[in-house]
Amino acid sequence: MTAMNDKCKWLKLVLAASLALNLAFTAPYVYNKLFAKQQKPLKVKELKLKEGLALRSEQKKQLDAIIKNFRLNMMKYKRDILEKRMAIIDELGDPDFDPEIITTRTNELNKLENDLNLLFVDNLVQINALLEPQQRLNFLYRLSRNWFFIDKKK
Repeated sequence: MTAMNDKCKWLKLVLAASLALNLAFTAPYVYNKLFAKQQKPLKVKELKLKEGLALRSEQKKQLDAIIKNFRLNMMKYKRDILEKRMAIIDELGDPDFDPEIITTRTNELNKLENDLNLLFVDNLVQINALLEPQQRLNFLYRLSRNWFFIDKKK
């Protein structure tokens, strides 16, 4: 019985730490969405990666369609992820919570986050197929610069 209690204590500790990290990373985003943006009108941010790619009009239309579709799917995933996180928080708020339910909900949350990442990579592959070789190099450079802070030598 003691081994089971120790296991439950460790599971509770790991789940609480995971939840705390998730909340820490999402809190600034939620704060900005709820409070900081109330003073400014909401604008759809234009994708800066399109600048300098010298896209043809057909490529622009296809790229806009890919981006629009991704943004719509991303909003759905973000909503579902937030709902799963709130369900975990609600369950942890119950003094007699069931660790199995927390584990199940955490696995569901991880699956949603993984699916969103796969969707993102799939869209990058679609964009990559759309571009010509020089455009593809510029696109990859701009992604690298924004994600990994790699800059071209001048």
